[in-house]
Amino acid sequence: MEANENSMKKLVIISGGLGVLGQAFATVLQEDGYGILNLDVVEPPPDKKIIGDYLQCNIIDEQYIKKFNDYLASMDMEIHGLINSASSQPEGFGNELEDYSADSFKDVLEVNLVGSFYLTKTVIPYMKKQKFGSIISIGSIQGVVAPTFEIYEGMNITSPLVYSVAKAGMIHSCKWIAAKYGRWNIRCNAVSPGGLEDSQHGGDVFNKIYSSRTPLGRMAQSNEIAEVVRFLISDRSKYITGQNILVDGGWTVW
Repeated sequence: MEANENSMKKLVIISGGLGVLGQAFATVLQEDGYGILNLDVVEPPPDKKIIGDYLQCNIIDEQYIKKFNDYLASMDMEIHGLINSASSQPEGFGNELEDYSADSFKDVLEVNLVGSFYLTKTVIPYMKKQKFGSIISIGSIQGVVAPTFEIYEGMNITSPLVYSVAKAGMIHSCKWIAAKYGRWNIRCNAVSPGGLEDSQHGGDVFNKIYSSRTPLGRMAQSNEIAEVVRFLISDRSKYITGQNILVDGGWTVW
């Protein structure tokens, strides 16, 4: 990866950066003048334009994490923010609990919890030294409330137990990090979306069912989640830390 050093003076790192949400975050943050470093386990397709720079990184592999840290150490820049957005849907992700494999369960937990742990652990020393940083973890409404299982009846999708557990863990870890590192002006918040229309796999039927149960009558778009992330990365939110911001169209009010 050839990075533009001038654009990297204020860097935001995005795990899962090649995904729909990751690229939505990269788009708005690049507009605000930040350098973007996308971390992802897969390489981008050669014909796809990527917003920001890219570093291949398996965030649950310590060897990749070491290379990531070496890369950061080689750059003359401020690590302005980290967005923990990587997720995993291994084979069997949507199975019923009775048929769920321990391997699939561990895989989801590792990417969400161990991966965000490694990345946060890596950037904290830089942020402590510069006495500033904004860390954001992407949670979910299902890390806050139980799924409404009726909406999945007849669908080829569901929300498994491990997803709720992983997202709840990410949300609570933000509170711990905020409490621990606030003295260095390091903030940590979670953003928990509701259903995303532009990245859901249930099609028009699921969209209609989900939307009918939401006060605003529709699913979210990824760029709407990105606007909240833009705010939390910026100095406009400099007195907000340890919070979980629900961006769900009102789903959790009922």
